[in-house]
Parts: sequence; structure tokens; C-alpha cells
Amino acid sequence: MSVDVEEWFHIPTGLDNILPFEEWNDAPQRIQEVLPRMLDIFEQKQVTSTFFFLGWIAEKHPALVRETLRRGHEVATHGYAHRLIYNQTPAEFENDIYKSKSIIESITGKSVIGYRAPGFSITPQTNWAFDILSKHGIRYDSSIFPGKRFFGHFDEFNKEPTIVKTNYGEIIEFPQTIVDFGFLKLSCFGGGYFRLSPKSVFLKMAATLAKSGRPLIVYIHPRDIDNDQPQIAFPLLKKIRHYVNISKTEQKLKDISGRFNFTSFEMVLSDDEFLENLKYSDT
Repeated sequence: MSVDVEEWFHIPTGLDNILPFEEWNDAPQRIQEVLPRMLDIFEQKQVTSTFFFLGWIAEKHPALVRETLRRGHEVATHGYAHRLIYNQTPAEFENDIYKSKSIIESITGKSVIGYRAPGFSITPQTNWAFDILSKHGIRYDSSIFPGKRFFGHFDEFNKEPTIVKTNYGEIIEFPQTIVDFGFLKLSCFGGGYFRLSPKSVFLKMAATLAKSGRPLIVYIHPRDIDNDQPQIAFPLLKKIRHYVNISKTEQKLKDISGRFNFTSFEMVLSDDEFLENLKYSDT
């Protein structure tokens, strides 16, 4: 189980987010209202999760970071400014990682070992990011979508967790979970996919996945359960993509959380048998 800890306005569009960075401080913030509800759900359902905090969020709400850690969850990083990797130079990306990681570690007193890129934006063109992540002590990443989607995707990457060799050591990639139906590679396990898909479809696809032996990785954003967030005047299709079923998603998260033995990436990495069975990337 994983949470991308970001605000309602952290929606990528073009070279920036729907709300430009310089306007973030003046925008109403919802994270302090919504994240505690997610923590309560996971506590009730005995779920341990990884929370990928934006450095900007952690900087504004250090008490939320500490509370997440106090409740037994892993705190990892989502970068600082929520920029897609392919919109950054390697130097810009390295600065973003360093800043976010430093902020979170100063709050928690623990090393940050995990990263997830905004928009799953490690692609064939940005796989240089692995070197930078490994250089800064990141042991695992979950930034690849191994199928087609609106933003970043890396179709050729393995669908199962995979070791990637870098110039600074090895890093484990946990690609987002998809189910392969031949020409179609589908996911209903995170974000808008999770929100829009009926629970029955989620459970059927999870059962199909279980037969493959691959792990189920779920991700969600706080805005996916926030009925009271400000809504942007998107065109119809984009409005459906971002806002339909928000009122039903909190209950769905409760139901799904109680049906699986969810844990954090950090805990998975402590499983020697899991690590021994990993294969190396050939892409």
C-alpha cells in the first residue's frame, strides 16, 4: 500500500502543475484535513503503508510527517516540487531529490530509502534518473508504469519488481501493478484508475494478478477521497478523470484495505526470500 502525499493542485499539465509553483503558498491546503483520515483507515484495518511525501508538503506540515512515522508507516519521498522527470535536466532532478530527501530526513531522523516520481515519469528517455537516485542513497524506486497511460510510461520494462544496475550500486524498481491481457495492459490499482474502477473489477483483476505470482501494489492520493477540495474547471473528460467517484473512494479504500495483507516497501525489502528471487533488468 502506498500514498502519494500531495495536494489537490498537484496535477501535472505541460511543463508544470495545474497551479504554478509560485502560487502554491497562497492556495488553500487540504492535506492536514485528509491525511489523518487515511491514517485512521490504515490503523483500523491494520495496514502498514509507504507514504511518498512531497518535500514541499513535508516542509509545510512536519507534524504530519512525524505522525505518519509514529503510526508505524514508512516515510519516503515524492520529490520536492512535483515536476515530471522528463521536464527536468539531470542537474535539476538531482537538486530536487537532494532537497526533498534532506527536508524529510531532518524531520524524521531516519534515512529516506524510497522514491516515486510524479506521473510515473521514469521512461526510456529518463532512465538516467536511476544513477542519481542510487547516488543519493535511494534503495528502491516505484516510478515506472509498464504500459500505456496519459503521462510517463515505460512499456518495455518488466512487470515484476526488478534490480537495476547503476554506476552507484543496485536499486530495486517496483513498477506499478498492471494486468496483461495480451494487447491490453490494464491497471485499476491506483489513483484515478482505483477511483473510477468498481470494487468488483478491482477484486477480479487482483485475483488474476495473484495467479501470476506478482505482488499487488496500490497507490492513492489524499485528493482521491476529498469531497471538499476545490475543483478545477476542466473539460468534461478531464473532469471525469479527476473528480468522478470521489465520494465513494474512501469506503472503497476501507473495503480493499481489509481484504489484503498490505505492508510498506520498506518491510518488503526486509524479506530475504523476496530479495533472493529478484531478477536484473535487461532494458
